[in-house]
Amino acid sequence: MSALDEAAFGAGLRSFLDASPTPFHAARGLAEALTQAGYRRLEEAEPWEVGPREKVFVVRNGSSVVAVRTGADPAAGLRMVGAHTDSPALKLKPEPVLAEQGYLRLGAEVYGGVLLNPWFDRDLSLAGRVHFLDGEGRLRSTLVDFETPIAVI
Repeated sequence: MSALDEAAFGAGLRSFLDASPTPFHAARGLAEALTQAGYRRLEEAEPWEVGPREKVFVVRNGSSVVAVRTGADPAAGLRMVGAHTDSPALKLKPEPVLAEQGYLRLGAEVYGGVLLNPWFDRDLSLAGRVHFLDGEGRLRSTLVDFETPIAVI
């Protein structure tokens, strides 16, 4: 790989990581990239028909992506590469708002093997998937990324 290719790869990786503060954001970005690369999205709950030399992917729970590219003879097997999108994090508790002595606190819990020292005295923001009822009472979800710091540990 040339230095130019390495620089472009590094810039693309940094861009992806910056746009992926949560597994939900990462899965959305991967799905968009796969679609642009000619992959066809399959719905997990529906029957699939995949033929030779096809590029397909499935998104599960909005946070996992599985992509497959079949060879000339799908019955001959396949090669698959996997990775995971979650990483150690602090996640808000289900009822996170705590107000004490004039301070608003958000209750958080550790997810994964977090090294806590690097998180102390650091500006933090919020990102993730939010579920809500729309104006017609239907359950919806959307991704949020506040980007600007709102808290400090």
